[in-house]
Amino acid sequence: MGESGKMQTGLVAEKRSGYPAAVRWWLIAGVLLVIGQVVIGGITRLTESGLSITEWEVVSGSIPPLNEADWNVEFDKYKASPQYEKIMAGISLSEFKFIYFWEWFHRQWARMMGLIFAVGFVIFWRKGWLDPPLMKRLGVVVLLAAITASFGWIMVASGLHDRPWVNAYKLTMHLSLGITLFSYLLWTTFKVTNPKLRTFPHSAVDKWIWPLNIVLGLQLILGGIMSGARAALPYPTWPSLNGHFIPPVLLDSASWTVDNMVYYEQSLFQPALIQFLHRMTAYTLTVITLAYVFMVFKDPLNRVLRKPSLLLVTLLITQVILGVATVVSSIGQVPVGLGVAHQFTAIALVGAVLYVNYVHSPGRTLKTVDN
Repeated sequence: MGESGKMQTGLVAEKRSGYPAAVRWWLIAGVLLVIGQVVIGGITRLTESGLSITEWEVVSGSIPPLNEADWNVEFDKYKASPQYEKIMAGISLSEFKFIYFWEWFHRQWARMMGLIFAVGFVIFWRKGWLDPPLMKRLGVVVLLAAITASFGWIMVASGLHDRPWVNAYKLTMHLSLGITLFSYLLWTTFKVTNPKLRTFPHSAVDKWIWPLNIVLGLQLILGGIMSGARAALPYPTWPSLNGHFIPPVLLDSASWTVDNMVYYEQSLFQPALIQFLHRMTAYTLTVITLAYVFMVFKDPLNRVLRKPSLLLVTLLITQVILGVATVVSSIGQVPVGLGVAHQFTAIALVGAVLYVNYVHSPGRTLKTVDN
């Protein structure tokens, strides 16, 4: 395609969107940065790095220790934490620097996202490229980002007293907020980049959307708790849980106590329950997704959904395989590579489901699409 052709294509895209290309790419960059933050967060968690920085310093915390004396100060602070006393006692300064890097990098990535957002916002606002509807949506993005960041410190603080790791439920809340931020920003990006997306007449596939959304949301929450509680470690087998479909501890009525849910590290009950529910929900999600894809391909009016549906089912199958591989490889510790891949694919799956929802969403001129 020649230069004139490229320019014409760009003008058509801008006319369809109503926003300059710079705004669209700014939002896309924001989505990618949020994905990066979730992935880095997974690495931070799996490498036991999240509690290496024991203070929350918004500005000064952006500068890491610059000399040996500063490193020793940070190391001494970490030595006072329960994680060092109960899990990491005896690590060397170089090993501490490794885990410190991932927590620092996780926080630094968040600062970079804020800076890129702020600079872009000021520039585009001054140019008059942000209309009131988009301004409102960007305000919600800022609010979600602030809440997510605040809860990140609440999560970290939960592991600096008594317990040698962050609270699984607070980690799940932090992760859920991060996914909510990603979802809202991605939806906003859809509306900006392709607000006039052609769709199809409402049909039988619509009834599968909400079950798909609800079960996926439940699965993400269970996955967060399972990750935070390290529920894979006691049951690193598949398809059974150490030889049982339902672990015996779940059949013991005496185990169903609040204490076993709160102090989950002291018994097998909560890990068994969460992993069992996580598996059952994964199977349910698979059935719903396959049924949805079958209905899409059954009706010729739904051709616009075929490619997104194939992407959806491909990501789901990949996620199931990665989930099984992560569980059976969790002998003594959760493998970092598989755990991060599992978390990244979960985000990709959320993105695919959001796009399917976007195609289904009302408020557009309904048209039959033949390709």
